[in-house]
Amino acid sequence: MKSALHIISSARGGQSYSKGLSTAIINKLIDKNEVNEVVERDLTKLPPPFLDEALIWEFYKFPEMIDEKGEQLLNYAKAIFNEMNQADIIVISTPMHNFGISSLLKAWLDQLVRVGVSYKFNADGTKTGCLNNKKVYLAIASGGRLAYWPQEYEFIESYIKAVFSAYTGITDICTYRVEGTAEQNFKVDYEDIIQNL
Repeated sequence: MKSALHIISSARGGQSYSKGLSTAIINKLIDKNEVNEVVERDLTKLPPPFLDEALIWEFYKFPEMIDEKGEQLLNYAKAIFNEMNQADIIVISTPMHNFGISSLLKAWLDQLVRVGVSYKFNADGTKTGCLNNKKVYLAIASGGRLAYWPQEYEFIESYIKAVFSAYTGITDICTYRVEGTAEQNFKVDYEDIIQNL
């Protein structure tokens, strides 16, 4: 059996469509006996620290170069890396904000990506991710519909895939979307959206 990490990043709480979709994914994985343990990290309840002048320098140090003060500054980063490292499946939910991911999810990603921790440099200068053999399910909610926008306006799935591939080694990412939430009389059927899961 596998463990799952559930990342929630919407400020809408119980009214969040992205959270509703990611919760449906988690429940289906449990029902299919693919997951027997779930760790939830709600970024709205414990927000990631934004990078500031003191913290930014710690992220570009190799682990062996970090002193005691740096270790304290990296407490959040270490905690979320350990959660990622221990999970077999990661379910990430985000609303679309101005074509991008939520600011909380961006801050979480900025805490996750660390040289010598989530990725390392090879002798030839290329990077290798350190969080391999994991499956990610991405749950995206948007007021509009992808079909209404120019193709190049898709920034969320492509961004998540790029960051995970380049800086964690995770390439197995499956995306589900709940779209048109701003439409009049909108209704959602999460089970229909994830029927092929």
